[in-house]
Amino acid sequence: MWALATGGRLGVGNDPRYNKTLCFDPFPFPDPPPELRQRIAEAAERLDRHRKEALERDERVTMTGMYNVVEKLRSGEPPTPKERAVHELAACGVLRDLHDELDRLVAEAYGWPWPMSDEEILERLVRLHDERVEEEKRGVIRWLRPEYQIPRFAPEAAAAEVGLGLEEAAAASPGGEEERPAWPEDVIAQLAAVRDAATARAVTPEELAAAFRGARRDVVARHLETLAVLGELTRREDGRYQRVAEPVAAGGA
Repeated sequence: MWALATGGRLGVGNDPRYNKTLCFDPFPFPDPPPELRQRIAEAAERLDRHRKEALERDERVTMTGMYNVVEKLRSGEPPTPKERAVHELAACGVLRDLHDELDRLVAEAYGWPWPMSDEEILERLVRLHDERVEEEKRGVIRWLRPEYQIPRFAPEAAAAEVGLGLEEAAAASPGGEEERPAWPEDVIAQLAAVRDAATARAVTPEELAAAFRGARRDVVARHLETLAVLGELTRREDGRYQRVAEPVAAGGA
């Protein structure tokens, strides 16, 4: 409903047009507690697994075919012989029930009653969007993926959450040795760790190597140089490396 209302129409057929900056970026996602978030994730995984298994079971089963049957189950319209076969092969009644469960959990995440009409859902989403816009004007941002978004778009917030600086971590007592994160064994993970650390604050190779158990200064320095060549980090005149600032597109919530 949100995408149809915000994305507009295009072409002779007046087809719905999906635009990320209009349909996804401003969408007011729910902000459920961890326990409910986990229940939603598990329900979504069950639904995804059911569809994948159905698609693998028989070549006559397609995603479109399954959802055509689900729509007829909801409307009470009798299926065609072809749709009856898909219904039996893909257990479309179970698919419908899995969607009902996911819808109910997401409504709970919003704190909304369920079920509701499409019109009421859209009205509530618009109202929530407007509330979020006002929140963001006051500096309150409800990150959808904080571990990914904050380092990219609000590194100052990431730095504030670090707690101990790298110098403090390096100077920790022997009893705190095990509290430092272990240096990853995988090169890709090492690069990610170096990039994340340089996102939180500007660092030297020595400080960064001291912040991890088992990190070698020469390896850390090489990774910092590699990320600088790739344009993800910049080397300052004082020898410290920091994340290259990325411009954030202006717009609504």
